[in-house]
Amino acid sequence: MRWQAVTPSDDVEAASWIAPRLLPFNSYRVGAIVPTRYAAYARIPFDAQLAPILAQHTSTPDRCWFCLWEGYAYLTGAMAERTAWNPRGGYAPRPPSPPRLVPPPKLPAGRVQLPNRNYVLFAGSVDQGDGWQDGPNLWWPEDRSWCVASEVDLDYTLVGGSPALAEELIKAGAVATAVDEEL
Repeated sequence: MRWQAVTPSDDVEAASWIAPRLLPFNSYRVGAIVPTRYAAYARIPFDAQLAPILAQHTSTPDRCWFCLWEGYAYLTGAMAERTAWNPRGGYAPRPPSPPRLVPPPKLPAGRVQLPNRNYVLFAGSVDQGDGWQDGPNLWWPEDRSWCVASEVDLDYTLVGGSPALAEELIKAGAVATAVDEEL
């Protein structure tokens, strides 16, 4: 998990530009996930290493914002059920033992509130955006030259940015897409 390496932030105003640029979530359009008004968009697999490419397309690579969905169990202090491998049937619950409560980490109180999801906000550099267990679900540099969105219910990532960024992502295996394209 790489979210521990970035700085938690209560500066939720840094994300205030996103909600007005999103299409309705039930529109099933690219712009419902990644903000509209970018000149180009790309869809890429979750496992792509984006930071080296993205860093070249911003004037603020040392100042980046990261949003992580607040619903991940490790952020909320969820119960951890103990399981064991059963060669006849995969994973199975272990014999009865009391479940252990995993305490939630200390996080800022403020949340980025967008339609259908709330996020914990972090600050760091662009190179800290790769390698997270989950997410980041949204991330963008201070200059907003691009925005990356990885919706928890989708199996790909969307990037909005310049045509030059989209071309470079396509060369690296991304698929070109349009803001009005269905998800």
